[in-house]
Amino acid sequence: MSLQWFVVYCKSREELRAQRNLENQGVYSFFPKICKEKILRSKKKVVEEPLFPSYLFVNISKNDEKFSAIRSTRGINNFVKFGLSIATIPDQQIKKIEQLCHVNNKLAVNSEDVYQNGDKIEILSGPFKGLTAIFNIEDGLERSMLLLKILNQDNNISFKNSALKKVES
Repeated sequence: MSLQWFVVYCKSREELRAQRNLENQGVYSFFPKICKEKILRSKKKVVEEPLFPSYLFVNISKNDEKFSAIRSTRGINNFVKFGLSIATIPDQQIKKIEQLCHVNNKLAVNSEDVYQNGDKIEILSGPFKGLTAIFNIEDGLERSMLLLKILNQDNNISFKNSALKKVES
């Protein structure tokens, strides 16, 4: 019995239910999820989301007696097909997806996006484009306060984080 990876289409938002039911039948399945930072109720939160919503990967032999029972498993609509043939995925592709999910879910922070008090920051857009300022403090989730010298006076001005870039010293 050679095991293959098949793609099944699940009912909307019932991927976990389908995965549990497959597990109860003794069928191994893979439901790739990734962690993302989202703003929920004005706060940054890390949430886990499906990489391929409504799809599960099932590792089973086509000759296995459980194969035909998969379509009637609660939470699953049907196998994904191309014409009359059921879609399969090579083992290497599944391994790459697993690796991608593993690396992504570590949520490595991009050091370019993290500013420390006193960092030199270049302003990339707006009326102050091209000027250099000093990072002071975060101003909410998407803005930062910078200390900008205008007419020999230090001014605290709020800028969008997307319009800022750290200047390498």
